[in-house]
Amino acid sequence: MHLSKAFSAALLAASVAMAQQPEMEQQPQKQAMNNFGVGIHAAFNYNTMFGLDDDWNIYSDSDDDDVPSGIGVEGGLGFRLQLLPFMQFTPEILFNYAKLVQDDGKMDRKFTQMGIEFPLLLRITPIDKLYLAAGPNFELNVKDEAKLKSGEMKAGTETFHHDFPEDYDRKSLQFGLTFGVGYYVIDKLSLDIRMNMGMNDVYEGESLLIDLKGGKQMTFKFGAGYWFM
Repeated sequence: MHLSKAFSAALLAASVAMAQQPEMEQQPQKQAMNNFGVGIHAAFNYNTMFGLDDDWNIYSDSDDDDVPSGIGVEGGLGFRLQLLPFMQFTPEILFNYAKLVQDDGKMDRKFTQMGIEFPLLLRITPIDKLYLAAGPNFELNVKDEAKLKSGEMKAGTETFHHDFPEDYDRKSLQFGLTFGVGYYVIDKLSLDIRMNMGMNDVYEGESLLIDLKGGKQMTFKFGAGYWFM
């Protein structure tokens, strides 16, 4: 009788072990799939410049009341590599477009920018759904245009504006540091706020009216990301 009970218990233990074995075999595979991911990221940007000399504009009484600033958009692919349970490496490839305007009441300038951006970010998750991000950011200049529109000019009874280019070129490579915070509103979908602080001069060139030497670009980004896998 005791032998029959022992045999039944052994059969039950073997059955439980066999039932758990497929689950244990699937866990490493599932974890491996989660170690890498691909998604998209898009953002609405506000851009401004800092670091200009006090007398950068001969028409300005202050060094920051009419600096070039404006809005833009960006979007592209993001990648995720799990380094630690609380840390991820999340590089991105983004195309961005921005238009900065500088208006001091005398002259009106528009700086159009297009580039390919490479943020190399580390994400740390201190609590569930909330993450902090930081890392270097590189941007290759694809196209830029600096256009000056003068104030109103009169010839007889006609009033007109005279447009002509200034000798300003955006540097081919921009380097900055990015800091941000994000939150997963639902699974795989997150909203984030980032600040990118440029570390090198944006423009090179000369003008008799303004001096952009030393001017660096700061960008505030309000975006969203979604992981496909």
